[in-house]
Amino acid sequence: MVKLKSHIIALLTSFLLITTFISYAQDIQVTAAAKSFVTVGEQFRLVYALNAKATSLKPPAMESFAILMGPSTSSSSNVQIINGQVSQSISYSYSFILQATKEGKFTFDPAEVIVDGKTYKSNSITIEVVKGNQNNNQQNNQGQTNNTGTVSNEDVFVRINLNKTNVTQGEQIVATISIYTKMNLVGFEDMKFPAFKGFWSDDLENPTQVNLKQEKYNGSVYQVGVLKKTLLTPQHAGDIVIDPYELTCVVQQKVNRNRQSFFDDFFGSYQNIKKKLVSPAITVHVKGLPANKPVGFSGAVGTFKLDATLDNSNPKTNEAISYSLKLSGNGNLKLAEVPKINFPSDFEQYDPKTNNNVTASAAGTSGNKIINYLLIPRHPGQYKIPSVTFSYFDLTSQSFKTLQTKEFSINVDKDTSATSQSAIVSEFTKEDVKFLGSDIHYIKTTTNNLKEINKYLISEPTFYLAYPFAMSLFLFILIWRRKQIKQNADIASTKNRKANSVAKKRLMLANKYLNENNKDSFYEELSHALWGYISDKLIIPVAELSKDKANEELKKKNISDETVTQINNIIDNCEFARYSPVSDNTQMKEIYSNATELIGKLEQNLR
Repeated sequence: MVKLKSHIIALLTSFLLITTFISYAQDIQVTAAAKSFVTVGEQFRLVYALNAKATSLKPPAMESFAILMGPSTSSSSNVQIINGQVSQSISYSYSFILQATKEGKFTFDPAEVIVDGKTYKSNSITIEVVKGNQNNNQQNNQGQTNNTGTVSNEDVFVRINLNKTNVTQGEQIVATISIYTKMNLVGFEDMKFPAFKGFWSDDLENPTQVNLKQEKYNGSVYQVGVLKKTLLTPQHAGDIVIDPYELTCVVQQKVNRNRQSFFDDFFGSYQNIKKKLVSPAITVHVKGLPANKPVGFSGAVGTFKLDATLDNSNPKTNEAISYSLKLSGNGNLKLAEVPKINFPSDFEQYDPKTNNNVTASAAGTSGNKIINYLLIPRHPGQYKIPSVTFSYFDLTSQSFKTLQTKEFSINVDKDTSATSQSAIVSEFTKEDVKFLGSDIHYIKTTTNNLKEINKYLISEPTFYLAYPFAMSLFLFILIWRRKQIKQNADIASTKNRKANSVAKKRLMLANKYLNENNKDSFYEELSHALWGYISDKLIIPVAELSKDKANEELKKKNISDETVTQINNIIDNCEFARYSPVSDNTQMKEIYSNATELIGKLEQNLR
């Protein structure tokens, strides 16, 4: 027993020595992070993160910002042992809560930290402060809004953004339909996408869930989400107008009511307002192609490459050979036509097999087209497969270019074997292979549904058994269908019944993101699981769901104030943690455990 304890102590000592060596052997890195754009009066977080413990921090001057809090410190550590290899990661962070006081572009100099007597510097960081939304400023100062039931066109709107509006005929354009908002979005209705008349179109992105990102537009900061992204190819020259995109969105607006308590400033009620949005029409100026088009030009625009290959240049008569033509590049590849080839008349030619490996992306259409020709020479002699030319318009040089393959010489020898009249080709079926000088077809080796003479179905016992079987099957389907219609008619009851199973699926997905240490996706999925469960269980539509309404309905269901407070804390922690730059795996596990336990408790009390 004493010997076993000594071994354990020795192992623990070695482990501590190894991890200590690893922590001091790593490179010291200091990084600064904050938003790129903020509005006047907006509060935001400035974080300095490093992978070692510092004895002191010297932050840069912050005269143009009000320091509301900081620096606050936090740390996390993670040790892994994989195949005998020990790795340790340590992170420390110093956080400041700042408030922008005036417009302008400000650069923070590098912060200085001292680790083990040595000084390290962070990166510099630039923050642009723009004019804030006047409505939001009034709301923050007065604690209320003028509830007129309308939304300004500057608060939320949609646009069709083009990466270029002056192009050449056949040159591809990326059209991005985006929504810009300063308000909370609840949902979308009645989307009407433009038909893109005058263009060939390929959808690049059509997300089912809109992810909002912060961007600056016309001197203001908006949350911007992509609704659809399409690759367009103009069909003709001239001015082509892209029709407007129409959308009805639902946004949240704070309700104007008399202040009754201090908490009304924090937990005010909101109403959902529908706003119809119409994007401006956009004109694309398409320049026509030059008049000196080469012979055989089929409208290809971009950058291309043409290759030809022959698998056998010395076949025998009736022996199959393969000739392949490969057109690859970037441009309107789907519209490019492969040139025709004049094969020798003594060659038996089969329909070509085409393989399209073409993909559309924001960089344009790229890939290749491969055309494979099966040829069978019927007579001996010297033959040539002529070179093939392909013309296209090059956007870089703004000129036509012509590609040309090499010419192939084929020497066909006479085949004196007994099977010289047939050709064995593995890629083609026997019906595709023709025979010359022969009228004998393939022998069929199978019979085709032979029937006995003077024998009818009415004389079979199965004929009479089919009637009761069909009647029983009909009654079963009728009863089952009526039961299903009755269950589906009560949508609210169905959602209430399935609320727990739907929440469990979301929690499983959140647990997956937890194991992957994917902070943003974890908190987003956990928040959706909790809100979705409350919406389905309390039969509140998502468009009408708010914290006040949820708390009121939960109390009507005799849910304790402690449980309601726990729900609000978990939701607030998820929202705060999604935008916090520091990821604490231990905190994520604790929030996940609390949310799982909370949903289980609600499921027992809301039956």
